[in-house]
Amino acid sequence: MTFSLKLTTAEESAAEDLAQAKAASLARALDRLTTTASEITGLVPQAERDSWATKAVAARAYLADVASADQVAMLQAEAAVTGETVEDLAAAIVAMAENYAGIAAKLAGQRRKTRTAIEAATTPAQVQAALVALDAALITLGEG
Repeated sequence: MTFSLKLTTAEESAAEDLAQAKAASLARALDRLTTTASEITGLVPQAERDSWATKAVAARAYLADVASADQVAMLQAEAAVTGETVEDLAAAIVAMAENYAGIAAKLAGQRRKTRTAIEAATTPAQVQAALVALDAALITLGEG
């Protein structure tokens, strides 16, 4: 039977604790941001969310009277299902796209700010403070 004994210094232990706190907090921050984004978008399938940029371009083109035949056909297909006019649908798509773009930019900024704060932290308390700051920012996200 053999035994192995590894001794670590207090500094090594503290460094490992900090590294673990950072990794866990980065994961928690991403989870919180994902949850917030999902609360904003609602129960929309990913495939539909993937089409939002394309629909916004088509809607803007339609409203500017420069839409291609494919863009018009896409908007007409949705309007036929919803019962809206293509113009009303296009206006609604543009309004939602602009609103979501602003929120998405804020979420991206919060992600980057939080990641920077976590990576710069020198103590677990500073890591936790970065998450607390993120939570506070997410609460007020739609107010600004």
